[in-house]
Amino acid sequence: MRLFPTFGLALIAVFFAGWPAGVFAQAPRDIRTALVLTTADDAFLGRWDITIPAPDGGRGRACWLEITREGGELKARFLSGGGSPFPLKQISIDSGELKFQHPSGRPPEQVTAAYAARLVKGRLEGTVTAGKQKPRPWTGLRPPVWPKDPPKRKPGKPVALFNGKDLSGWLGQNPSRPLGWEVRDGILLNPNPPANNIYSERKFMDFKVEVEFNLEAHSNSGVYLRGRHEIQIQDDYGQQTLNEGTQGAIYGFITPSVNACKPAGEWQTLEATIIANRVTVILNGTKIIDNAVVPALTGGALDANEGDPGPILLQGDHGVIRYRKVVVTPLI
Repeated sequence: MRLFPTFGLALIAVFFAGWPAGVFAQAPRDIRTALVLTTADDAFLGRWDITIPAPDGGRGRACWLEITREGGELKARFLSGGGSPFPLKQISIDSGELKFQHPSGRPPEQVTAAYAARLVKGRLEGTVTAGKQKPRPWTGLRPPVWPKDPPKRKPGKPVALFNGKDLSGWLGQNPSRPLGWEVRDGILLNPNPPANNIYSERKFMDFKVEVEFNLEAHSNSGVYLRGRHEIQIQDDYGQQTLNEGTQGAIYGFITPSVNACKPAGEWQTLEATIIANRVTVILNGTKIIDNAVVPALTGGALDANEGDPGPILLQGDHGVIRYRKVVVTPLI
């Protein structure tokens, strides 16, 4: 049981910081114990890439968690596998155990997803229970330590991931579902969404990808870099207010600087360069994101292995989308 509120502990810690060990040893036992516990709790702070395996052995969920301490109070943001990160209203660290929860699903089927974990050799190991479901294991690893400045790279040989004829070289994110994509007159499209999201068999680390796409009115798609960082594709022509979900955004994290969209039905171009965790996006010839830091996974990521090479993923489960060019130039 904690004898002092977290905010009070922060003040006490400041008071004793830098004092000789003998002075700290003479402090009341309750204060010394609480300070040791608070220091141990700090090992949970920071960012975590989380993997929740699927119960049937299929592809699991890639999540992300960020824990901070502000004014002595725990704060956290969580990405539960899809959508955007959201603040956690309930989170605690007590006796070496992290606990947090959030609503899952929509009414009337909405349930509470409750997470618990402990630190084991520098990683989080725990379980999650959603409603009456059986607990599922999950693990959390620290994201890569990226260089402060992206390394210099030279372009390699371009790779055309779409051959204009068929779906050779592409796989479905959900292997138990049909792809739902086809090729017509050299164009790759999902005529009857929701279709499977598809990703390339080829994987890349640092690269430039060039895409040509055509949206129907009110449609929505996405291009995922390394299969983990979504660039939003959406019918946003004429939209005045920009946010982290506008076309060209790194979904849920980075807002484009301007609206460079063309009207639905017109072919558009997208060029994105990613080196380490830095991304630049050019939409229809206009630079809308310039060497920005990608802070985390985005919703719908294939996996949580941020430091590994990954494929190009095309989202097909929202609206009708057409692609006629998907070319990757590795940067070496």
